[in-house]
Amino acid sequence: MHRAEVKIAYIGGGSKAWARSLMQDLALDGDLAGEVALYDIDTEAAKRNQVIGAKIQEKREALSDFRYTVAMSLEEALTGADFVLISILPGTFSQMQTDVHTPEKYSILQSVGDTVGPGGVFRALRTVPVYEEFAEAVRAYCPKAWVLNLTNPMSICVRTLYRCFPQIRAFGCCHEVFHTQDFLTCVLRGILGLETVITNVNLPNRGQMPGMPEGSIVETNCIFTNGFVDPVVSKRLPEGALSLVRRNSDNIDLLSEGIAERNRDKVFASFINQPLCAGLSPAEAEELFETMWKQTDTVW
Repeated sequence: MHRAEVKIAYIGGGSKAWARSLMQDLALDGDLAGEVALYDIDTEAAKRNQVIGAKIQEKREALSDFRYTVAMSLEEALTGADFVLISILPGTFSQMQTDVHTPEKYSILQSVGDTVGPGGVFRALRTVPVYEEFAEAVRAYCPKAWVLNLTNPMSICVRTLYRCFPQIRAFGCCHEVFHTQDFLTCVLRGILGLETVITNVNLPNRGQMPGMPEGSIVETNCIFTNGFVDPVVSKRLPEGALSLVRRNSDNIDLLSEGIAERNRDKVFASFINQPLCAGLSPAEAEELFETMWKQTDTVW
């Protein structure tokens, strides 16, 4: 039986949830085979997943032929990769607690605080510098690989990859969509030409979302087929909805610019313009920003 041989580099390969979902889905696809290189700053977690992946492949229900390896560096993981999957936790649980709960003192309630709002801004501050390194590593070791991002804040992660490496072949996959499908395998099959897949992913706007700025990260349906990921043009949003989306998109673009320039004033401008911060006075916004700045790791 002929199988498509691929190398998948998994950055964040020590994950307890995403990595194991991936292993189970890959095991059930008889058209695929190859290597999954697990890379994680927690090497022991990656080693545990290597053992789990091997055990899954040994089950009689497994149809594929994958071997799991542990990479000790980004270079080792990425060299020769056809696909790169990024699923990391930027920062600590203590910092995530700060993202969500510090704004509560100002009556700002966030369900997760990992994309927009005060929490999203500070999660981005921790995440973007790491993604700058990922983009440069992909450019150096596997510039033709397809890069799938699963990390939030989704839009600014994908934007950072393209800012640092404009020729990168990257897109973002929202959790809600890919937990209701066969996760990664449907995308792999589409790109490899084993079937045509239509699903929604995050890409720079090239006209697929009318009314949004070119280059801003937008989520629309795309067609995955035989080495291509082609966005499907959507209808223009009603003006009321479009204005809400544009405000968040413009904030993300400004925040991306501020972090890229290491410009604290631009970061604060994005922070104070968050819809969740609309009820704050300028003094309260500065106070909250300063408190959260001191409680999280920044890059300058």
